[in-house]
Amino acid sequence: MTTTAKATFTEEIVQTAGVQVQLRKGGQGEPLLVIPSELGVPSWLNAHQELAGNFTVYVPSLPGFGLSSRPDWITNVRDMAAWVTWFVRDMGLPQPLNVIGFSMGGWIAAEIATMNSSIFKKMVLVSPGGLKPSEGETWDYFVNSGKEAFEQAFHDQTQAPEYAQYYGKEWEPEEAEQVEINREMAARILWKPYMKSHTLAPLLGGVDTETLLVWGREDRIIPANTCQLFESAIKGAKSHIFDGCGHMPEMEKPLEFAAVVSKFLG
Repeated sequence: MTTTAKATFTEEIVQTAGVQVQLRKGGQGEPLLVIPSELGVPSWLNAHQELAGNFTVYVPSLPGFGLSSRPDWITNVRDMAAWVTWFVRDMGLPQPLNVIGFSMGGWIAAEIATMNSSIFKKMVLVSPGGLKPSEGETWDYFVNSGKEAFEQAFHDQTQAPEYAQYYGKEWEPEEAEQVEINREMAARILWKPYMKSHTLAPLLGGVDTETLLVWGREDRIIPANTCQLFESAIKGAKSHIFDGCGHMPEMEKPLEFAAVVSKFLG
């Protein structure tokens, strides 16, 4: 168990859904599942802590990311989506439950909703991948370095204290190795076709889960115009755009982000 001035949360390796999973958990109230991005999740973040005031927040490192084991059979986003549904069942999480998916994690959540819309009570998709932007292109995470990816993900690094803590420093060898491990797994499931699906858009038409889309207007990873595509595809979806913010509003605007999400989730 890890204790900070603000919070107490657990971090452990659990055997569940056929995988050894690095799991962070904290808070109180009804469960809230967090599906991380292709960048992984470095720690228990300020946004997690803010949300933990109202929810029991579950933050697993997905298979192949962080300290979680890497099964050979997960080779694409739909495989990962199937695994997440298995994780929800094996962890005994009640259904329907609330979910937040970040970037790749948003794509995974959306895929799950297309397969079983009854699994989620409400769904928050934060800068999700899966659809081709109407203008511009998704930034290439694999041609560029991990360090460059984190630099591109933030509009204003000075407004995100966690940037300096985790990304804007000289990495220890094990930290640099972890970034590359995450990139390798992301490449396996996102490379073909890169960060988009030919089937997701039409399948989203069958989703009736109450959905909130969250984006940073200055997102340089997945252009903010993609928000409109998701909003149009998912029946009744709403959106919130943060000005002066990039691809990771949960780190650039953690208090505002948590407030918007908490209000939506009720």
